[in-house]
Amino acid sequence: MHRTYQMPQNAMIKQLKKKQKIVLAAIELYTDDRANFTVANLARKTRVKKNEIYRLFNSKGSILKYYYPLCVLRYRLDTEEIEDFAAWSFEEKLANFAYAMFDMLQEEREFVEEHFVEAVFHAPGTSKFQREVERLIREFLGEAAGIEWLAAVLGREYLRLIHFWLADESDDCERSMALVDKASAFIGEALRSRELVCKGADLAKYLMANDAINAPFAKVLLSQVLRWTR
Repeated sequence: MHRTYQMPQNAMIKQLKKKQKIVLAAIELYTDDRANFTVANLARKTRVKKNEIYRLFNSKGSILKYYYPLCVLRYRLDTEEIEDFAAWSFEEKLANFAYAMFDMLQEEREFVEEHFVEAVFHAPGTSKFQREVERLIREFLGEAAGIEWLAAVLGREYLRLIHFWLADESDDCERSMALVDKASAFIGEALRSRELVCKGADLAKYLMANDAINAPFAKVLLSQVLRWTR
């Protein structure tokens, strides 16, 4: 009988820390002087051998892109320390994830502003970051109906949320925080099918007022809300 090998938890955490060390050093080299961002310089900076870096990452570009799924993995570890996290509602988990990611991305804001849109948001195909977000959302949804579809939609739209946050010039990113509050509240209500129309109308108005309605999901959402309110 074939069995899938699973790395022990301690070994996984050790490897994660090594990857984080490499990624953060790569970001520093990249933002300081892109010409000096080489695997050789990265090996010298981290004291990790080049062949080990290539064992963990297949290219220097993949090292930078790994920063985003790394944040998701960090979030997973953080939630393990929250005693009653499993009992939180879907919208509480979704909003908490968004807020925590804002904080983590802010730690490397200069890099994210230079790198995210071109390397992740506009990149062809589905990124590892998006897949990790979708997997996390599926876990949040649990046994809800249609979770595969909803997780895929929310995973794609989450990239738009980060794009929205990066362009947000309001004080303390209040517009982004309000968008998270309204969107997570609406989705939570939609899953329970209560107060859907009011929440949907509130979200639709906010999306239109803040020019976020150009997102495909937002357009579908608005058209559905308009049908419900007729």
